[in-house]
Amino acid sequence: MSVLVTMRVKVHDFQGTKEAVAKYGLAMRKAGCHWFKVYQRDGDEKEVLWLMEFDSHEAFEKSGSEFEDAFVSLVNPASDWDDAVWKQSLEG
Repeated sequence: MSVLVTMRVKVHDFQGTKEAVAKYGLAMRKAGCHWFKVYQRDGDEKEVLWLMEFDSHEAFEKSGSEFEDAFVSLVNPASDWDDAVWKQSLEG
């Protein structure tokens, strides 16, 4: 069953997030990411929220292990990451 992944972080400059998407978006899809969206907080464009759907929790973990350090370096976080993996419990 697929999982929804949320990653929330403050960044120094949103340009790094754009570069990370350009460089690693395809690799995320190859690692089992069905789709992803990146949001900036209304009123604080340096707060970023990633939403992603992966095949499984394991697929998410594996995708990050392949390029995590380079990805984080590009994003250049100004805070700790707040990551969560969500499993579907109900469907409407």
